Amino acid sequence: MMMYSYIKLGPRDGVLLIAVLIMLVLTLVFKWSIWEFLFSAIAIIISFIAGRMKPNTKNVLAFLKK
Repeated sequence: MMMYSYIKLGPRDGVLLIAVLIMLVLTLVFKWSIWEFLFSAIAIIISFIAGRMKPNTKNVLAFLKK
């Protein structure tokens, strides 16, 4: 039973949240500036967005079947 069923978070969203929390902890421990935290969080979010993109299903080795 989910408490907040209207949010609809999946396992990838959980990994993204954990990655951002790790960056927050690193920011606090190593006394990074807020800009370093924001840039690293944006980089993590962009990488997850790129990871969700559908790959091109073009068959590269189709010429071998002829």
